[in-house]
Amino acid sequence: MVRIPAGEFQVGSAGGEADEQPVHRVRFSRDFEIGKFEVTQAQWETVMLDPHAKAGALRTTPEGATVGSDPSHFKGRPLPVESVSWDDIQAFLARLNARDRDHTYRLPTEAEWEYACNDDSAGLAARAWYKDNSGDRTEAAGGKQPNARGLYDTLGNVAEWVQDWYGHDYYAESPAVDPQGPASGYVSGISRRELARSREVLPRSVRNFEFPVSRLYNVGFRLVRTLR
Repeated sequence: MVRIPAGEFQVGSAGGEADEQPVHRVRFSRDFEIGKFEVTQAQWETVMLDPHAKAGALRTTPEGATVGSDPSHFKGRPLPVESVSWDDIQAFLARLNARDRDHTYRLPTEAEWEYACNDDSAGLAARAWYKDNSGDRTEAAGGKQPNARGLYDTLGNVAEWVQDWYGHDYYAESPAVDPQGPASGYVSGISRRELARSREVLPRSVRNFEFPVSRLYNVGFRLVRTLR
């Protein structure tokens, strides 16, 4: 985990898609911790196939949730887990939270993800797995250089689920402090960095969404941890 200090930043893109506007400032009132790496297939299997004794009573999972072996399309224990739905991840989180009496694990909000992962520094090939260097498959988590905060694979490899419901116009109405996303919805948010095909072009932010039951081979996740 990497500790992200409280603070503020500017989010949105004046020249981007309509759902990336308007540009506005967001402030975080407290520190939080976020995973240094995307959750790997080894970590997924450890939690889902060998639940802690305290999780033994957790018999219910979202309908259709993957609770068995690794569901990923590209296989390899150090690779990021993918082909997991937002609902699948809630089952993973329930089991993980039963193991730790001191912390609560969850997905990052869209704003937290952007705050922690936003870094448009140069050196794309050294920072990211993308079309030109990945062979059209995922690679081991942490195989490239980290961003300025010490987080790996915030560019490239897989896109990442976030906790929020997706709202097309949410940027125009979101609170300025600790935004949590819309109160309800039917599609969940995915945060990602879109990589240009040419390494000379810097990546830009893109908001995206999917149904909570969707499983995509290019979407994984990382965790946020807070004190109980």
